[in-house]
Amino acid sequence: MTTRILYINPLGTDMYDEYTYNILQPAACPDTELVVRSLKDVPKTPYLPPAAYFTNQLLHAVTEGEKEGFDGISIGCCADPGVEDAKRLVNIPVSGPFEALAHTAPALGQVTIIAGRKNGGSWNHLVHRYNMAPWLASVREAHFAHPDADMAMRLFEQDETELRRIVVEEMDRAAREDGVEQARLALEEDGADAVFFACTLWSGLLEPVARAVPITVLDPMITALKYIEMVAATRRYYNEYQLQLSFARHARFPVSAEAVPSLN
Repeated sequence: MTTRILYINPLGTDMYDEYTYNILQPAACPDTELVVRSLKDVPKTPYLPPAAYFTNQLLHAVTEGEKEGFDGISIGCCADPGVEDAKRLVNIPVSGPFEALAHTAPALGQVTIIAGRKNGGSWNHLVHRYNMAPWLASVREAHFAHPDADMAMRLFEQDETELRRIVVEEMDRAAREDGVEQARLALEEDGADAVFFACTLWSGLLEPVARAVPITVLDPMITALKYIEMVAATRRYYNEYQLQLSFARHARFPVSAEAVPSLN
């Protein structure tokens, strides 16, 4: 049976939707139906806006995803915006890249987070939220620099494809240069068993790191996809198993209507 997964880019533009799908689809399980969407009614900006500008729309997209029959939803930002609130609104699994990392790390060992800024992204807050401290080897920085806000907005309005090319090219450079070096140091100095690149824009660009350093390299979007696939498929399996078990019990021990106590 098909597992339907919705991956939400929390932006008001679809400039990364097809790009994201092309990264994730080859990594998806054969029975996964993957849909990638951005948000409606959010200011169209080239970079992630403040949470106040998209949280309500994100939560609405999550509830709509459940109504459409998706088995699981992944929110595409390593800061896991809205994940905790979304879990309270729906009865299907909702996750994000950092939660996926936190639940994957115990199976891998010590993990180093490689981020664009060592003190950015509220990593300490997320580590505490997900009780990940026992598996955190270190946080390291692989610097990247995007066009400033004015230039990015100008490029965004004129040619989204060109802006995306510039952003992705810089992320690729950062992975090949600082990313490779920081992964090597994570292994040699921190004793890390794996490295997690904490920006979804690094997804699809980490093969040079994996080739250069004998360490497990966790792609943020793919880690999130594989985790939500597993949780969604497991939940559905046990729900169906329990339903079948209930049918089997009723078949073996039928209960007459007269035997059921009245609620009146």
